Amino acid sequence: MNTRRHCLITMAAVASMSAAHASLAYEVLKRGPCPKLVPGKPDKVDFGHGLLIPMSKDAFHTLWEGDDRFIAYGHGFGQSEAAAMGQAEEAAIGTMKLYLLTLAFAPDRLMHIDGGGWVLKSGKTEDLVKGDVELKGRPVMPTTDTKFSYSANEAAGGDAGDETRGGGGAVHATTGWLIWKSDADLEYVRQHAHLLAP
Repeated sequence: MNTRRHCLITMAAVASMSAAHASLAYEVLKRGPCPKLVPGKPDKVDFGHGLLIPMSKDAFHTLWEGDDRFIAYGHGFGQSEAAAMGQAEEAAIGTMKLYLLTLAFAPDRLMHIDGGGWVLKSGKTEDLVKGDVELKGRPVMPTTDTKFSYSANEAAGGDAGDETRGGGGAVHATTGWLIWKSDADLEYVRQHAHLLAP
């Protein structure tokens, strides 16, 4: 099993149950509507607000923009849930910052895709605008899988080995990172960005 996909499947399952736990689950639900699972190939999560995000690798390396929010996703792995989730959050925050900087300063390098996503036209990460910007964000639908034995190569996205393989167990984590536009829209990004020289 592809471990990143396993986490995404779990996220989709959580989304399908979220209506019953809306008051307890995630901050994103506070502004509604409740995310809904849309079955298909791949399954998608409908966040409303123009966001229909696939539960596949296409969710990553993409900035998702709704009418009131931005979301980016990250994947991580480690020997503990805390380490794995920390890496996933770092990846999601990094994706969020780089894509927001690019959307703010070089939007011609991005193209809009179905579901509210922005991806690089070239597919080359060197086309992202480099720099930093202070953002007030929060995790959305953080998910970890159960412990299995994986090699480092498998953990990076390959197929999982069976549980009888030697080596330490690894926890895999996936999370979204959400920014409300009321906290940081593109004008905020332009005013507060610290860009690196190209």
